[in-house]
Amino acid sequence: MTHPSLAPRLWTHRIIGTTGLAVTTALTLSTAPHASAHTESTPLEPADGFQETVLDTGDTVTVSPDGDHVAITPGEGREGTRFTSVHAGERRLVLPADLPRAPETPAPAAATAARTLSAAGAGCGQEECHDLTVRHLGPDGAPTDDAESMVFGLDGDVLEFAGGSATATFTLPEGRYMLITDVSDFTDPDADWHRLVHPLIVLDGDDEVVMDATTTRPVTTDPGADGTDTALVEIGVENRAGTENVRVSLQADDFSGLYTAQVGPSAPVDGLTSFVASTWAHRDETGELRGSPETVHLLDTVEGAFPTGYDRTVEPGDLAAVTVEHFAQTPGSAATKALFGSAPGVSGTATVFLPYALPSSTVHRLEAGATMWSSAFGENRVTDDGTVRDVTALGSVPRSYEAGGSYTERWNAAVIGPMFLWGEHAVRTGDDLWFGMPMYSDQDRHQGGSRTDEASIRLFQDGDLVAESGTGHLRATLEPGESELRLESRTSRASVADLSTRIEAEWTVSSDTVASGRERLPLWVVRYQPEVDAWNTVRARGLIRLPLTVEAHPDSVHGDVEELTVETSTDDGETWEAARVVRRGGDRRMALIRTPGGPAGEYLSLRAHLTDSDGNSVEQTIIRAVRLSD
Repeated sequence: MTHPSLAPRLWTHRIIGTTGLAVTTALTLSTAPHASAHTESTPLEPADGFQETVLDTGDTVTVSPDGDHVAITPGEGREGTRFTSVHAGERRLVLPADLPRAPETPAPAAATAARTLSAAGAGCGQEECHDLTVRHLGPDGAPTDDAESMVFGLDGDVLEFAGGSATATFTLPEGRYMLITDVSDFTDPDADWHRLVHPLIVLDGDDEVVMDATTTRPVTTDPGADGTDTALVEIGVENRAGTENVRVSLQADDFSGLYTAQVGPSAPVDGLTSFVASTWAHRDETGELRGSPETVHLLDTVEGAFPTGYDRTVEPGDLAAVTVEHFAQTPGSAATKALFGSAPGVSGTATVFLPYALPSSTVHRLEAGATMWSSAFGENRVTDDGTVRDVTALGSVPRSYEAGGSYTERWNAAVIGPMFLWGEHAVRTGDDLWFGMPMYSDQDRHQGGSRTDEASIRLFQDGDLVAESGTGHLRATLEPGESELRLESRTSRASVADLSTRIEAEWTVSSDTVASGRERLPLWVVRYQPEVDAWNTVRARGLIRLPLTVEAHPDSVHGDVEELTVETSTDDGETWEAARVVRRGGDRRMALIRTPGGPAGEYLSLRAHLTDSDGNSVEQTIIRAVRLSD
């Protein structure tokens, strides 16, 4: 690739298909039949459900499982680089500020052809085209070549970039467009950056627009938290007026030198929402944003317009306070954690993964009200080659918080095991079956995946093996009619984790061809809620009281629990002893485990067998479910 300082910056580029620095999701923790799903991985795959792409610049782009959130880590020596993130339809593009918008990267044939046609103004087909001329004025009011413009089609799949000149001309079909212009010295990460947005251009003839940087005003925020520093700043706009949503944001590591302005309509624009988001944290003694005792996460929205400047001071009581405990599964491991914000009109935002020691605690101060927050937590370890890799990854569903409210959360608490997130884990449509189960979820219902040594799923119909998979999900076509199905999910990970080193579940259910709609298979899981310390250790002093719940697959038709047995082992499953199980009301039970003379081993393993009144059953084994101590 040509070095940025040597590359000419006069260019024009059209993207019709996925091209450029595009990233797409590959894995997800929340399993559902309509999604690409993966609950655990082989040693060569990421455990956390996020797709990572390393750009030619060395910058790393991480995309969340749902595709709505992006985290960008600048490459070595590129700290302070600003990025533009584009989410248009199925496209995900990340554009480093110091590179032209026509990067030399592999692209599908259709997109390559479109790039060639663009310079000649082609691509309008049988449709009538018009010229949209954009004039770039700098912060001194004079024409400037230090400008780049992006045009987004709201009525069709059009995305064009042009820059390096005081005037840019786009030849476009008739329709509605959003225009975004940046004015800056793109080779200098400390230069002022002026972003101008014209949210709605109706192109029914040749038109001219002036994008004038003198109209911009500063963007700044005071988080109201002494001692914190910015970890991430994002200024974005989402336009839902067209056939596909378009979301474009500017990401930086602080507010210095950022200016914004709207150009064009003075009346509110339907379907338009802008936002200013920021993440704040404390630096440690080395100056790193590591182990922060407090973080602040802000997401403020503007309906119908893009802000011309922005100035906010967060007042006491504006935010919610969430006190969080991070537990440890394996000594020597650390963790990273990210929070994802969304709000009415804003389907996704950027995020940053902050590192923590384990165990640890922190307080998250969160934008309250209609803003929704979810989190991703990964316990990681340093591999032999010095790289850091996630072992266990946990995620939460989005939720909102009340201003001034105080909340508590706990992450990574044992027992780590299977969990139902919703009614989509085993679904039969006609004679087609889909199955996927998060096998490494924590005690507090954070759905989870893990790096594994081995993982397999096998499906039997009336005793015959009909399908198997080495991933976290399985699809199969069954023989028509009523039959007995047996699903076996087995995973092991002793080489990377100390707890839940082997998890096995075997479900046996009756199922018939589904005449219409979908049927959720009547699966069961047993979930344990022991009282553990931050190292996931249970004190064993003669009698362990182990709370547990029995849970049926949501929205499934199942019988009542008819039999439940729990067995325990202190020698990694070599021998088992029956525990006494008593009812506590509803789906709750208590297993009473006697350990006369103290525990015989460092860990307690658990095996449960459940049968309901319809004959559905599960046998579930978790080796090294918790640590034991005297």
